[in-house]
Amino acid sequence: MTRDEPRDHHYVPQFFLRNFAIDSAKTRITTVGKHGPMAVWAERSIESLGYERDFYVHMRDGIPVSVETDINRHVETPISQSDTWAKIANGRTDALDQSDRAILYALIRHLEARTPHYEATMSELARMASDPMSEMPFGHDERAAYREMRANPNLAKTMLNQMAATTAWAERNFRGALMMVLRSPIALRSSTTPVFAMPSPPHPAMALPLPGMIPYQLVLTLNPTTIACLVLGDFDGAFSNREIDVPTAMSFNRHFVGQFAKFDYVRHLITPADNIDVDMTWAPYDLVESSQRKIVFRRRA
Repeated sequence: MTRDEPRDHHYVPQFFLRNFAIDSAKTRITTVGKHGPMAVWAERSIESLGYERDFYVHMRDGIPVSVETDINRHVETPISQSDTWAKIANGRTDALDQSDRAILYALIRHLEARTPHYEATMSELARMASDPMSEMPFGHDERAAYREMRANPNLAKTMLNQMAATTAWAERNFRGALMMVLRSPIALRSSTTPVFAMPSPPHPAMALPLPGMIPYQLVLTLNPTTIACLVLGDFDGAFSNREIDVPTAMSFNRHFVGQFAKFDYVRHLITPADNIDVDMTWAPYDLVESSQRKIVFRRRA
């Protein structure tokens, strides 16, 4: 790791956040941010969101190694310069088709695996695997792998960094996966954990990678009007692109609010002011004050 390498590592790519910008220069965004028990909706700088100091650093032979540059060069740049991303950034998601499936898949799997929330999830699974009374029926090999991760935290960090710096680990699930592009009549939300798992109707073609898992789909808001949903399994690479109605869009938005309320590592909810007071008070927050520039909520005890 050289002295001139950046140390503030954005786990949410800025090219992604710019899709939600509110200014022509694409430098500003509106979010609900956590401040202890308070949550404040306001306008913020994109550069100030979704980063941690030295997040993509692990140790190799006692020397710190950063994969931040590898992430930018090998994953972010190819995606952000693709024809698929041009359609998304220019508001032409109605034109997304089967030819865009590979980039959409890579984007979802990449954004899924590069966040503090994903790291915390892996740590929790490792903890659960150490409990012989765990409700999740881990196999012998899985328990052994998680035991090694618990014994060597740098190994776990190295594995996560390798996942962030390449999409090779996800290639084996690409061919069969189902991709759905859903276009909304209302503004959609996102967060600084941009990909989340949402319950999905069961289907015999689904692949559930962990024992005891309920059926799920991976959900990513591509821009303020479009969501992409990925279901892993043997769907023969099916792809669809369609409009959804207002109630369906509202249910996705509430899932993002619920995620923000439940998980500590979801630090910012990316959203306009539309109906945010309704959904935040549906979640465990009370409205404290509201103005055109700022809306303040307090978490209920």
